Amino acid sequence: MILRSRFLLPILIYIVISAIFPVYAENYKPTTIDSILYFQAAVKDAEYCSLVVKNGELISINRSTGKPLSNAAMTCPDMFSWKLFAEVIQDKFWSNWADENDNWPAQPYALCQADQRPGKDACCQPGSTNNDPNHCPIYPGTQHTAKLKSLTEALNEEAHTLARDPALQRDTRLPFHDALHPLSRMIKLQSTTKTADAPPPACSAVPVNGKIEDLVADIIKKFNPSDAESTGRVIRQTNAELTIRNQVFHDYLFTNNLYNANGVVDVFKANQKNLQTEAPYRRANQSAYGGKAGMLSRVDLPPDAIMIKSNWLHHDLAIALGLPDDPKQYISKLLQTQIDLQALGISKSPLTCNLDGIHHLVAFHISSKDIPNWVWTTFEHISLPGRCDITGCNDAYGYASSDKNRPAGTAANYVKPNQRSDQLNSPSIVFNPDQGYPVEIIRPEWDKLLTALNIGSGSSTSQVEPDPEDVAWRNFRLKGSQVEFVNSIGQPTLLGNSVTEAGFMDGSSCISCHARAGAALNSDGSANFLALSVFERNLTDFGYARSHHGIPDPFWFYNDNNSRPNMLVMQTDFIWGFLNANPIVTSKP
Repeated sequence: MILRSRFLLPILIYIVISAIFPVYAENYKPTTIDSILYFQAAVKDAEYCSLVVKNGELISINRSTGKPLSNAAMTCPDMFSWKLFAEVIQDKFWSNWADENDNWPAQPYALCQADQRPGKDACCQPGSTNNDPNHCPIYPGTQHTAKLKSLTEALNEEAHTLARDPALQRDTRLPFHDALHPLSRMIKLQSTTKTADAPPPACSAVPVNGKIEDLVADIIKKFNPSDAESTGRVIRQTNAELTIRNQVFHDYLFTNNLYNANGVVDVFKANQKNLQTEAPYRRANQSAYGGKAGMLSRVDLPPDAIMIKSNWLHHDLAIALGLPDDPKQYISKLLQTQIDLQALGISKSPLTCNLDGIHHLVAFHISSKDIPNWVWTTFEHISLPGRCDITGCNDAYGYASSDKNRPAGTAANYVKPNQRSDQLNSPSIVFNPDQGYPVEIIRPEWDKLLTALNIGSGSSTSQVEPDPEDVAWRNFRLKGSQVEFVNSIGQPTLLGNSVTEAGFMDGSSCISCHARAGAALNSDGSANFLALSVFERNLTDFGYARSHHGIPDPFWFYNDNNSRPNMLVMQTDFIWGFLNANPIVTSKP
């Protein structure tokens, strides 16, 4: 069931042979699955999509004319996905960008008023160096520039010591559960916060019945049940999920008072008042700019805003799953994974520990506001055995399929999911999950561009931090891109990752799921960010809840009666991260 490292050499040999001597099926006959996946396998990029490097930046152009494309995100979504891939790596998203606790502090102070100053008053001021990092948003790329530079350059013990600096540790969490309990954060060591809860212990030193025990070996033994739905589901439930946002995104939240729940409530009320008293006329949406306060009637991020959800797997867990043991095949970082010892049957009572150590990046989503409903794209590491399961992998730009059964004359954008006969008395062709896939071949243009950008062209110079030049970046493949709820003939578009959406990938749609992200008001006037759930009352064959796919229902957001309409839920611009927004604290603790 698992793609083990010993399979990699035959795959590499196959790539070389297939690149020299293309092989096509002469008597190809589609299965019933193939006929259905025909629509999922659509070539999304126009034939004239191309990229060039100018002054160190990727520029989207028309290959035929050389002119810039006016809307590459819609015309060339796969190419645009790879453009985003390169740009976020150049920006070092893993360390520079703000995580969820940086965006939404657990105990946020209010924005400073004209007569207030951070440090003197319990308030936050965008751009100030005196903001309390425990109560105000921070952006690591500017707040910790010197420390991050030292971390990248350090080696051996010094590197590990710097990586464990509380200021540089990333806030990771377990993925959404079906019941959607409030998000659990990895608690930082905050010596300046007297009220902070004690952080969970390291899994190598857990207090049990008055003794300190090393439970790592038990965790490795227990985390991977033999009857798990898929390897991806095992990884999904046992990885460090790090969600981060770029500076444009972060600054928008901070300057527009959206880093706390009170600010979101204010926008909800302004939107509701506009609907009820000024229809059909809309309020102009004025974001904070040039030191002037914003006057928002809706949440609407700038076009340069980007958010990333990334999945990092502890090295020992990766090896236990049969993934390659060679660290050079991965992009790696020192992180912590939350382990629920009771869920694994290691503890009889509720007990959590942090599995600390080197983690490998195995999958990540990128979402960009280049179009109003965002661009959605997802990447997976080539070692994941189920990376093209169920929906297949679709890439019209970066890497070409090496499928030897592809009929001559067909496009090389699609890798179809593995299939087999169920071998019953009346047999059917069904999916054959977790069997691994031949590695796609890099296309010449993308290869040339990566080299020009110095991405994936060398070795990592850090033991605990990724580097843009690390050749392991070339071990990622595009699973697919998404820019519409439905295609031109009304079929719902799908996009899911074999890790992030494991267990419900058969109906996963990034754009549709995030369309349900919104805010409502509770009876006491406080914010409710779960009025619409990520998951619907809809189950997969394994019993896992599905997320929504297809077009949104307007009656999720507005009532349906003959009186004046009333807003039930305000969309928060596809951002589930507002689940982390907390009410303002009015005084210093």
